[in-house]
Amino acid sequence: MASNWANPVVARLAEGDDCRGEYCGLVVICSWPMPAEVVQQYEPFREKLVRAMPAEAYVYPASTLHCTICTLRAFTSGPMDSAAREAARALYAPVLEAARASEDWPQGSFSLRMCKPTLEGVAGIFNYED
Repeated sequence: MASNWANPVVARLAEGDDCRGEYCGLVVICSWPMPAEVVQQYEPFREKLVRAMPAEAYVYPASTLHCTICTLRAFTSGPMDSAAREAARALYAPVLEAARASEDWPQGSFSLRMCKPTLEGVAGIFNYED
């Protein structure tokens, strides 16, 4: 019987298949790569999760951790050829450039506090506070 965590893409990732060319998402992120102190705390937590979770669960390596600001296109929407990627860039780049040019755009560095992980749907998520 398949568990709630069973997902063919996740299973492939867990086996080391990067599914190259099959999926493409557009995500606005920050905090990548994560600071060393986050990675140092995450790795022991990740090791415990890998041992505790079913084999179908994919636990992100520290090198892929990031803070998602927004998802413009979920990777599960499938592949994007070069024309589709350029169309997406042409659509979103002016919006992001206008946001960055705004007086309200944050200047300088900022800090986020990583909160406890929560399970949301079929994913475990770390929420952040500023």
